[in-house]
Amino acid sequence: MDIRAFRSTLGQHPLAYMSAEFALDDRLPIYSGGLGVLAGDIVLQANDLELPFVAVGLLYKEGYFKQSLTLSGEQKEFYALLDPADAPIELVVNTEGQRILVTLPVQGRELTVQIWEYCAGDVSVYLLDSDVPENTPDDRLITRRLYDTHQPTRLLQEIILGIGGVRALMALSIHPSIYHLNEGHSAFAIFEITNHYMKEYGMSWHDAYEYGRQKMVFTNHTLVPAGNEVFPQALVAEYLDTYAKNLGLPIPDMLSKGQLTPADKTFSLTALALNMACRMNAVSKLHSTKAKEMWPDKPMPGITNGVYLQRWVSPDIKAQAPQFDIAAIQALSPAELWHLHMMAKHRLIDEVKFQTGHTIPSEALIVTWARRIADYKQPELLFADIEKLRSVVSNPDKPVQLIIAGKAHPGDPSGHSHIHNILHAIKDQRLNGHVIYIPNYTITIADVLVSGSDVWINTPVRGTEASGTSGMKAGANGVLQCSSSDGWVDEISLEGMGWILPDTNTGGALYDLLAGEITTLFFKRSDKTVPVEWVNRMKQTMALIWGQFSAQRMLEEYIDVLYRPALELESIKKHEHNWRRNYRTRPLP
Repeated sequence: MDIRAFRSTLGQHPLAYMSAEFALDDRLPIYSGGLGVLAGDIVLQANDLELPFVAVGLLYKEGYFKQSLTLSGEQKEFYALLDPADAPIELVVNTEGQRILVTLPVQGRELTVQIWEYCAGDVSVYLLDSDVPENTPDDRLITRRLYDTHQPTRLLQEIILGIGGVRALMALSIHPSIYHLNEGHSAFAIFEITNHYMKEYGMSWHDAYEYGRQKMVFTNHTLVPAGNEVFPQALVAEYLDTYAKNLGLPIPDMLSKGQLTPADKTFSLTALALNMACRMNAVSKLHSTKAKEMWPDKPMPGITNGVYLQRWVSPDIKAQAPQFDIAAIQALSPAELWHLHMMAKHRLIDEVKFQTGHTIPSEALIVTWARRIADYKQPELLFADIEKLRSVVSNPDKPVQLIIAGKAHPGDPSGHSHIHNILHAIKDQRLNGHVIYIPNYTITIADVLVSGSDVWINTPVRGTEASGTSGMKAGANGVLQCSSSDGWVDEISLEGMGWILPDTNTGGALYDLLAGEITTLFFKRSDKTVPVEWVNRMKQTMALIWGQFSAQRMLEEYIDVLYRPALELESIKKHEHNWRRNYRTRPLP
């Protein structure tokens, strides 16, 4: 991959990456889970590759909720208001120090947003914020919460992200070569891109739309309905009728772009993205197969997700292999690598003590299940047979510690039910201390879990977990995998490294492995201190992840499969724009 040559083809027209969430810093809680973490990893990797790259999202002043767990076993959500002065962001202003504002017509009124900037090295992440004095009190709250459960507010957020995001880039003199939509949340961007080219090049609506499509690529991350937003057509028409008239586009024509079939009576942002993108992708090979079953006329090759190694590999391992040369790890003796792992394990133990008050013995086998709590991820599978679970975690000769972490979406009653049932099982079945639930799962907690655990458990129904990057992060630290054959795991063989769970009797197989092969291997010590065979599997796991599942490999595939082919569709000579720093930033007074 000749990155330098590709950079030169972009010139003054960078790549623009649009996402509803970004996990960049826990001081900036604008993410909920895997989608945001993946977006953050891409931003950081793009900076490392020195790509001309910008990103666009929303600044949620209350972000995603903080989770607390009650004594009765309930998840409670609370929201802390973000003070921008405490976050690593600056307000974007013009050269005279005035805020750069973007307006867009919504529901017959003007909606105003301001722009904040987060800098990841040379990559800027622009965050739009409706909490400005120019707006009504209700409109100031639109960007208050990530994934607000109020549907009209969610629609307004998608309008701001898509239409407002493009307008914000134009206001900053940033004219991208490619717009990469991370999920369908920003799909309204196609209309504003069309509007821009109608004005800049004097094109007709049809020509501008077709030209705009040449610049749009789309990554679908899930086939689960909750991840593919659908709105009533009447609601979309109410909010965008004025905007459509300004474009000279009848609202029925706009609505038709969000239909997968002519008979469809709803407006789907995923359908809009699929209908207008010139290139698109799924996030694993199995996901690509399942997507073809759902959308047979939409070619969606699988570009399997990857993780930003610099971010997720423990500092002790990075010190041994700063360039992620696996030969440096292979050269370590089992005792040396085990010592590095134990350093990460002690950090995990300290964090668990801080978060929960529970003390984990360092000699225990730490088994972790950590991700969003949802039906298809089968969180209660771990409790399918309480007696077997108790026998596994209560063996004094081979101590096993089970850690669980994850949030349920506020609007997901089944997710809340799973948490309630898990907490009651821990309390009522004498599992307290043997099974620990860590509240308020964040990237900071994830960092210690993926580096300090011994085994990473993943139990989704096969075909529902599009990729599943948490296992990659853990594997990058040598944490062994015990997983359903779903997402990225379906593409590899774990023989000699980890364990694949069967599609049927999954819980029973998990108990049998934990009680048998896994614990036997872990507690087999040549000199009573180092599990040599286990450490050899750790090395193989790290080699697999570093070699095949890095964010660099993923971004290079984006270039080959999405960006470069889209650039080759360029049909008119682009106007030149000096896009770097035609503005300043300052804290909000």
